[in-house]
Amino acid sequence: MRVKAYEVELPGGLEVVSLATGTSGRIYGGMTGAKDHLLFEYAPDTGAVRDLGAKVVSAKQLFDRQGAPISQKIHHALSALPDGRIVGGTGRNVSYGSRHYKLNEDDGGHVFIYDPATDQGRDLGVPVPHMWISATTVSPDGRTLFGMTYHHNDFFAVDLESGEVVFADQVHAGVWGDSACSHTIVCDRDGIVYGSCSDGYLFTYDSAEKKLTETDAKLPGEDCYRIDALLAAEDGMIYGGMWEKGIVFSVEPGSLKITELCQPNDGPRLPALVERDGVLYGAAGGGSQYGTRGAFLFEYDPAKNAYREVGAIVDEEAGIEAARVHAMTVGLDGTLYAGETGATQSRFDAASGDIETGMHPYLYIVAT
Repeated sequence: MRVKAYEVELPGGLEVVSLATGTSGRIYGGMTGAKDHLLFEYAPDTGAVRDLGAKVVSAKQLFDRQGAPISQKIHHALSALPDGRIVGGTGRNVSYGSRHYKLNEDDGGHVFIYDPATDQGRDLGVPVPHMWISATTVSPDGRTLFGMTYHHNDFFAVDLESGEVVFADQVHAGVWGDSACSHTIVCDRDGIVYGSCSDGYLFTYDSAEKKLTETDAKLPGEDCYRIDALLAAEDGMIYGGMWEKGIVFSVEPGSLKITELCQPNDGPRLPALVERDGVLYGAAGGGSQYGTRGAFLFEYDPAKNAYREVGAIVDEEAGIEAARVHAMTVGLDGTLYAGETGATQSRFDAASGDIETGMHPYLYIVAT
């Protein structure tokens, strides 16, 4: 495994927290950072990065008591549509109970569409007033965007042609720190959306019936409440990772049978999961902020029920180790791309070992 840590130098950029692969092969990333600099395009053939932040409308800028701007973000809220356009939602980097934040000051997260063919962006407005968008997914035909909000755990559906909010409701759930009840959501081939709610149960939304259901299907792991990653696989199954215990599980559509598959990490976080050639690849590990090992890549083959750790996500040449990977995508050539949240590790100080070096907007390029 070879890893290169590429720094995405957007103004105010802190983290790469969402990723999607365009139909052209370009990689699109959502940042935690400065307003008007939340979206970028990376060209694998040249290594060039383009700031697309001006194409995205986000909420108004808020400031803390000292006058410092509150960072914004495109969280787990970025997807590529079948026609090549990029769609997502905006939010901000603020935790529940922040002393510098009032909900009624926040106009709310915006839904946006960026078209690489015309290099134009389109603002579809704010689906849920005063709430920022924490997670999105799209229907298989690319006509509908589904989303979740933070802080209130609203679920909504937006018609991407008209911009109309065609469904809005709320699930029973709590809020943990800077996380809503479901860190991500996913839509399967039949238009069923999946996420977590309440005390660690699965919710579904049937887009044909426009029906939101809090099911009795319990997610795996004692004291586990939040889904951290979700994937709709080519075999029709839903695969996911749990926040609290790093457990990988599957959901069988229809029956909603949940099966625990493996536990790559015995501590918190498993926020990134992708599929390549029928095999699942994921990143686990929380880093020193969670008191666990740094980020590492693993693979799970559903056909063989086989788990394998691939290795630590480390750029050995630069001496940079990912602490907590937040998002992954697969390039058209099979290359894996990862973005990180939290503090990157430095491996330069051999005497003291790995040390925190703060937040950096690295795009990790992983060849396996």
